[in-house]
Amino acid sequence: MDRTQSMLAQVLRTLLIVAVLLAGRGAFLVEVQARTPTPMEMEAIHVETQKAFEEFLQLWQEERYFEMYEFGRRQSKELLGLEEYATRMVELDWVPVQLAPEKPPVVSFRFQTMLYVEATIVFRHKSMVDLQFERSQAFLLLKEDGKWRFDLLQMIRSPFYVPVASNP
Repeated sequence: MDRTQSMLAQVLRTLLIVAVLLAGRGAFLVEVQARTPTPMEMEAIHVETQKAFEEFLQLWQEERYFEMYEFGRRQSKELLGLEEYATRMVELDWVPVQLAPEKPPVVSFRFQTMLYVEATIVFRHKSMVDLQFERSQAFLLLKEDGKWRFDLLQMIRSPFYVPVASNP
């Protein structure tokens, strides 16, 4: 037991010496702060988000649910399998026709990897094609693995589910 305690004391002394040396160089004085994106970064995020949103909306309009699933957030995919998602989407009575022409989508930044796209969408009934209405919705997008991802659970509840957009 004495030998173990001696070795442990020696390791702790070595770690203390390393910590003191690093502290002397300022290694422990690194301050982590969230950085506000530059205007160029904001524009790039906006363009990237707009493209992802338009592609996702196009797939939804064409009822290509298996492809829409690929835009889903990791957490959504863990809760909802591909077949279940596609089945639930097919069962919905409403599909988007287009964005409301007089109301372009608005991107609301929260962080560089989290934002909301607020859009007014014209929905049409699948079997009664003359039945349409407009609905404003906020879509939460998170950037995962370099791509903007959507909440699939929100999609299976659309157009009736509205996420609560928290104020920054």
